[in-house]
Parts: sequence; C-alpha cells; structure tokens
Amino acid sequence: MQDTHPSTGTPPLELIRQALEHLGHMVRLTEEAGATTHTVVVATGLEAPSVPESFGQYLVGVLAGAVGHDAQLSSDLLAQGVDAQAELQKKVISLIGNTNNFRTEKEILFRDTKRNAWMAEGIVHALMVLRAQHPSDCVVGAVHAVATLHPIPTQQGLDSVALYLDGTILVVAIGESKASRENGTDQLTEAAQIFRDIDNNQYGAQLRAELSTFKAILPPDLKAQVSDALWRNNRCYLPFIAHEAEFDLHARRLVLDRLSPPVDRKRLIALRLVDFHSFFDAVADSMRAAVPLVVI
Repeated sequence: MQDTHPSTGTPPLELIRQALEHLGHMVRLTEEAGATTHTVVVATGLEAPSVPESFGQYLVGVLAGAVGHDAQLSSDLLAQGVDAQAELQKKVISLIGNTNNFRTEKEILFRDTKRNAWMAEGIVHALMVLRAQHPSDCVVGAVHAVATLHPIPTQQGLDSVALYLDGTILVVAIGESKASRENGTDQLTEAAQIFRDIDNNQYGAQLRAELSTFKAILPPDLKAQVSDALWRNNRCYLPFIAHEAEFDLHARRLVLDRLSPPVDRKRLIALRLVDFHSFFDAVADSMRAAVPLVVI
C-alpha cells in the first residue's frame, strides 16, 4: 500500500496515473493527408493550461522510477523518503533550472539547447507511453515497450526507441525530438540526418541493447520476433518537431524520401505551440512543484 501525500491525500503513483490519463484525454495526434515523402501527424490539445502541468508531473514520475520498460506504471522502483526527494529535487533543477528567468546569453543557451531539448524528449516519452493505452495516429498500433528517458540533456544516442504492433508484426519505432521556436524545417533536416545514420548502420549497438532489454519484458508470443533483424527490417522513423513558427509540413522532403522505411513509417509528428516559451516554462514550473508530491 502506497502512502498518501498529507496535503493532497493522493498516492504518488495515482497522481502520475491521473496526469497520464488526463494527457490521454486532452492531446490528440491525427494523421493528415497530402505529403508524398512522409506521413504528417499533427498534435492538438497542447495549449490547455492543464496539459503542461500534467506533462510536468509525468516527467517527475519518470525520473522517480514510476514508468517501466513495458510502458506501464509501477511503484516497485518508485523513489521514497526525504533523501530520495532531495536527490530528485537536485536532479530536476539540474535539468530545468531554478527559475524561468533566462537573461544572459549563457542562460538563454541553456534554455534553448538543454532545458527545452530534454523536456521535448520527455514529452515524446509520454506520447509513446500513452500509445500503449490510448489510440492515436502517432503510430498505427499499440506500444508494448519503451526505452528509458535520458537522464542527462543532450546525452548521446537515440532520443526514443519503442516497440509497437502493426497487426501481428512488431515494429521498432525510433524517435528524434527537436524543439525550436522558429526553425522547424532546419530541425527536421537535423532529425533526418540521425535517421540516415541509422540507415547506414551507425546505431546498431544501441538498438540491439534496447531490444535485449525489451525482450525480457515482452510476452512469449511477441518475444520470438525480437532479433537483430527486427530493427533492420521493421523500423519506423518518428521526427517529433516542437515549434511555434509554422512551416510546410506537407512539402516534399528529399531528406525523408531517401530514408529506407516506406512513407507510412516515416511519420513527422508536429507539436505546434501557440506560445513556445510559455508552454515549456509551464512544464518546468509543474516539474518543480511535483517533486514533493511524487516522492514522499
């Protein structure tokens, strides 16, 4: 039995579950026709004030150990106690800072290249975990496994790796997240270069390691499909672009056209934000406030 928070009366895992469930009801990822070199998926519902709050609570829950590789919530590894709370508080501050006031060139660089980048990766993690429980056009089938969220901003390696079912066939979903207020097209090009490197076998070691972890938690009927050939033959590329300034999502993109997967497995996920900085500031505020609610 989990302890309940003295002020909210809510067990930490229930708080995280409620945040995730709220996101499942509020955020919609919908496929749009019109592109020829890739598939466009547009996210809506991100602007509601309650959405960044829920994302922040979820991200603290992930850092505290509440989300497993099976894309399910569990209290088994959830941090507890005063020392763990202090450790988590320190970790959150290192990732997002003490405040949302960024004035110097160094502070603005931290916001734009580390803080927002890490939170964008975390939002992608949340969207993939949501796909385990809620239908959406993020990918065509339910997610059954997700990689651990990077604990360090700009950590080397792939931003997101997951397994989903397309009918009865497992597919490796490989995501690359980018967050830029004004340069969506440039960020998409950068993401596509990572996918080109995958096509050129430069990430085989990481993908094999992730698949080995996934295999351990899959049910027997799916476990048999997991091998080195899986990521080589059945992979889906997911560039997630968080942006404010509009760019042409449906334009012919040679950088995507040249990639190995078919069009329906090159899915541009557009996370359009009306007020880019306010959104990420609100997520950061929620994270700072959530630490004493998640670890008690």
